[in-house]
Amino acid sequence: MIVTSASSGDSGQKGEERDDGGVDVVRGLHLVPRRDTTRLLSRFRPDVVVVQFAIASQSMNIVSTIALARAAHREGIPVVTAFHEPVREIDRLGPFSRWIYRQMERSSSIGVAYSSAGATALVASGLFRVATELPHGCSPVEVTAVDLARVRERYAITSPLIISLGFSHVDKGTDLLVEAMSGITQSLGGDVQFLLAGSPRQRRGIFRLMGRADRRFHERLATASSRLTGVSVEMSGYVPSEDVPALLHIASAVVLPYRRSTQSGVANQALAAGAVILASDIPGLRSDLGPAAHFFRSGSVADLVERSVSVLSNPQDGLREAARRRASERSYDVVAARLVEVGLSGVDDFA
Repeated sequence: MIVTSASSGDSGQKGEERDDGGVDVVRGLHLVPRRDTTRLLSRFRPDVVVVQFAIASQSMNIVSTIALARAAHREGIPVVTAFHEPVREIDRLGPFSRWIYRQMERSSSIGVAYSSAGATALVASGLFRVATELPHGCSPVEVTAVDLARVRERYAITSPLIISLGFSHVDKGTDLLVEAMSGITQSLGGDVQFLLAGSPRQRRGIFRLMGRADRRFHERLATASSRLTGVSVEMSGYVPSEDVPALLHIASAVVLPYRRSTQSGVANQALAAGAVILASDIPGLRSDLGPAAHFFRSGSVADLVERSVSVLSNPQDGLREAARRRASERSYDVVAARLVEVGLSGVDDFA
């Protein structure tokens, strides 16, 4: 059973839905905890509760998330809390995030992070004695010739493509790629095009202030890109999910110029698509990608130019195969089994 947020227009708990896999989906998390949601625990009586937790994602439903986890913990049900963004949230939100993380610590049995950087951040915060590291997880996909033809036409791909994908945020370092575009283009004799695919994340409530910063960063990217001369660059905004695997696969390089990352969903999507990945050499991306990516010095435009030109000038079949292999080793089935195993182990990872 999956319990997730209700839409903003819901006045009460929606009935149970079933997804294509026969899983009950209850849209029962609201701003204020509701008894009907906590009663699910008594009715369903799960063996393990897994909380996928990030302040930015839970947003205004954080209190309900904590309350549901705490109710399960009181009833003796193992609660595994997987923290998605401890590096960024603990550092950026300070005492506010530490307070929220402390509440989740008190409501959980075991803490999990999806990278070595995340596990280190949880322990370094002083809130956790130990944190279990698991792979982020991804779903290997087959990209067909029809898919490739569709995205090639839809995104006007006529030259070797370098793509940056994901929500606009300063930590993503997309501005570094924009700075590198002229040098890459000149080195390749103009035979390259760039696609900045993504938009600012939609945020709610008090988190709208963070959304403003994202929008300003996105606007700066658009301005900087428009001022480039002799460079083929487009900004596509949101990419439909059905286009993502083919777009990542067709690219000559998927660039992840992140300044900071606990783990990256885009990195794992790229692995699943068998993409050629060029990433900042930072712990979170090293943990996610391992030998299935090329790396450049974080923050170095010159190194990004040099590595990009090298990647586009040499065959990358071996790296694509390494990406597919790593995706298979880190599939969602593997991660789900490990989450249940950790939950049933009865080990208390908290101080």
